[in-house]
Amino acid sequence: MKKLIIWDFDGVIADTEKLWIQVWRDTLKEQRNFVLTPQQEFEILVGVADKDKRERLEKYFPNLNLDADFMQKITDGEIYMGTHFMKAIPGVEAIFADTRFAHCIATGATKIQHAWKMTQLDWMENYMSKADFFTSDMVPHGKPAPDLFLLAAKTENYPHQNCIVIGDSLNDFAAAKAAGIDCIAFVGAEGNNTSAYRQKCMDAGVLTVCATMNELHRFLSDWLQK
Repeated sequence: MKKLIIWDFDGVIADTEKLWIQVWRDTLKEQRNFVLTPQQEFEILVGVADKDKRERLEKYFPNLNLDADFMQKITDGEIYMGTHFMKAIPGVEAIFADTRFAHCIATGATKIQHAWKMTQLDWMENYMSKADFFTSDMVPHGKPAPDLFLLAAKTENYPHQNCIVIGDSLNDFAAAKAAGIDCIAFVGAEGNNTSAYRQKCMDAGVLTVCATMNELHRFLSDWLQK
């Protein structure tokens, strides 16, 4: 049996997390005259679906009303940024082309969001079908709950010991751990490859931390032998 790689998308396959944070930063400022600190952005906005971002912001800041009109502006901004600036992480396609692995994506995006992202990275259709995409609106609870990774492994019909998650956020690592699936931290996206964040990844229980796709591919090849 092949090994199944369960990929996160944002910050792993494409360096997009910075784009989405910029959209939230600009929209909060323009629509609500509201500014988060860099630490608040990291704690509230990184690694979770838009609906969870909204819930977190309204929980932490009760006077902040993020209505449907606001969320539509977020969606419009994300589509614009993704269409104009989204690019695949260099070297990622080589891993997808490695026939020793099967692949699926478990993303915090919704089905609609992921559909337009895929139009920008249409090469991925060479390695997966739409049935291999798992989105946050397919499960009751998004990351850091294990639901999404559990759904991916079950649907793909792979036992957990033959799966590995590749993520970039602490929520990815927590969700993988809760699902009983090994996880690799990828820190090649802009701003992630710092000694402090690498240590947080290791503290979260990942197998290793990789900063490039070449490094990740080598580790995956070694992992196959275990």
